[in-house]
Amino acid sequence: MKSKLFEELTIGSMKLRNATFMAPMSLGYESQEGTVNDIMQEYWLARARGGVGCIILDALSVDPNFPYLGNTLCFRSEASIEHYKAFTDKIHEAGAKIIPQITHPGPESISAFMGIPPLASSVYLNSMAQKTRAVTLEEIPHIIELYAQASYNAKLAGFDGIELHCAHAYMLLGSFLSPLRNKRCDQYGGSLENRARLLLEVMDAIKERCGKDFPIILRISGDEKLDGGNHVSDICQLVPLLEAHGVDALEISGGTQYESPNKIIPSHGEIEGVNVAQAKAIKQVASIPVIVVGKITDPMMAMKIVDQDHLDGVVLGRSLLADENFVNKAKEGKYEEIAPCTGCVLGCVGEQTKRRHATCVINPSVGREKEMQIIPCTTKKHVAIAGGGIGGLAAARWAALRGHDVTLYESSDHLGGQLCLACIPPHKQSISKWVIYLKNECQRLGVNIHLQTPFTKAMADEYDAIICATGAKESIPPIPGVDKETAITAWNIIENNVVIPGGNVLVVGGGMVGCEVSEHLCHQARGPLAITMIEMEDEIAKGMVINDRIGMMKRLYASGINMMTNTRLCKVEGNTVTLEQNNELIKKTFTHIVYATGSKSDSTLYEELKDHKEVYNIGDSKEVAQALEAVRDGALAAMKL
Repeated sequence: MKSKLFEELTIGSMKLRNATFMAPMSLGYESQEGTVNDIMQEYWLARARGGVGCIILDALSVDPNFPYLGNTLCFRSEASIEHYKAFTDKIHEAGAKIIPQITHPGPESISAFMGIPPLASSVYLNSMAQKTRAVTLEEIPHIIELYAQASYNAKLAGFDGIELHCAHAYMLLGSFLSPLRNKRCDQYGGSLENRARLLLEVMDAIKERCGKDFPIILRISGDEKLDGGNHVSDICQLVPLLEAHGVDALEISGGTQYESPNKIIPSHGEIEGVNVAQAKAIKQVASIPVIVVGKITDPMMAMKIVDQDHLDGVVLGRSLLADENFVNKAKEGKYEEIAPCTGCVLGCVGEQTKRRHATCVINPSVGREKEMQIIPCTTKKHVAIAGGGIGGLAAARWAALRGHDVTLYESSDHLGGQLCLACIPPHKQSISKWVIYLKNECQRLGVNIHLQTPFTKAMADEYDAIICATGAKESIPPIPGVDKETAITAWNIIENNVVIPGGNVLVVGGGMVGCEVSEHLCHQARGPLAITMIEMEDEIAKGMVINDRIGMMKRLYASGINMMTNTRLCKVEGNTVTLEQNNELIKKTFTHIVYATGSKSDSTLYEELKDHKEVYNIGDSKEVAQALEAVRDGALAAMKL
């Protein structure tokens, strides 16, 4: 399909091969010295080869004394500039442009851990609940000089321009621009023009140092989407001023980092193209290119944004984690071959909260591009995959890509395993994209698929290698009075095998599954419904990624669900239960009791086959976890064949 998305785009003196950009995403790959290491280089090179027009690097701090999050990109010396130049040369050889996101982390710096209070427009608590220190008037000229010098170093290092971060009421420039953070009573506070003063002075200094033809893209929240924050009308009012001071393009994001991270990295429950409406309003008053970021995961939507909404380009973030070849495949019309981002945030955000390198559920090679490149097999094997859940499907795809003869056996009448359940609760439908994609891939690659055919030990001798992906079964704890044969489980409810149109319902378990079951019950209610959810831990939805958890908790509270933490189910007598909360016994009666109490591995087949000449156990069959681990296990097992 012909689209302007794949035509050249000019921003200042920078000419891109198409109108696609790769968003800056902090993934935890940075080195202590602040330069691009091998992991980061291979990660970005893969996207450059995948067709993206311009790569925007992660946050690059203008001051090494104020790092962002952990290790942070920065220019520390002439040697580091030369190092960056070697890197930008490689990106250019792959056909892409590249710019760093220049920023002073300010309030978001981890400098407090080094005894230096984080700087901000005013005194407030940052995202780590640390007290910031307001920048003094005397410090501002030095800060402006830091921005100018970092931008000039970027020019020396072969970058094609820079992006300035001034979005999300976040980091230094963002904290000055937002009335949510800026409470100053001098020339840098109060009015919109005063709050923008530091930004404008920074841009003036960059243009003076680097030349007017050195492009500046400004990342800004088109709307902070919070009462008291900047509204799209404020940004529209600001646009002529930004243009007069030399901004060459605007990247429109949205939301604020502290209050609504789910608006900045939109997950389940957030609409696709979350910032497009604001970008269109800003485009009406702008004479420079306007590009937009925010949950653009579908190639057809990306093309529509440029062709019909008349914006100048799209900024792809997690879409390029899911598939580094997103742009090339979209340009060639290979839409079904694009590995889809579903907005799950499990790998990209969730892993970092566990202090691990970010990755992607559907693409475990993120951050391991060289290590996990698909290498054709030297000896073609006849491989059996036992189980058609996401782990088994991923194993089948990777094994087939390597050139093996693959046969997949699934005992039920459909593929997808637990993902077919996971996509049923409200706001989770996008997860079905993974199943559809992997099914299509297996068919495209010639995998032989047998449904309603359990794999048995008797079949083992027909195959050179076997991958067991038999998943898990629901688990009900041994609680006095519970009949495991008749107990209503979370899967029963989500599959609608047991229908509860109303009543007084107890949900045992307040983890992610318990929350989703409760939402599903509310969605399916056809009469008065009251739900009590109990959780032994001190927190509901503990362990969920914050971007998902915020929306989930808001919806649960809005539904009137009674959530009891530090509460244990002690005994069941018919419809009456005994609960223990904070060492106090409570008796309650319910019309229904639903158990969302976890799963246990089904490794029976593996135990029967483990003496086979080559057998692997993956996913929940090995250890109950999430789709992230299942896909990774499947891919790694296929690489060993």
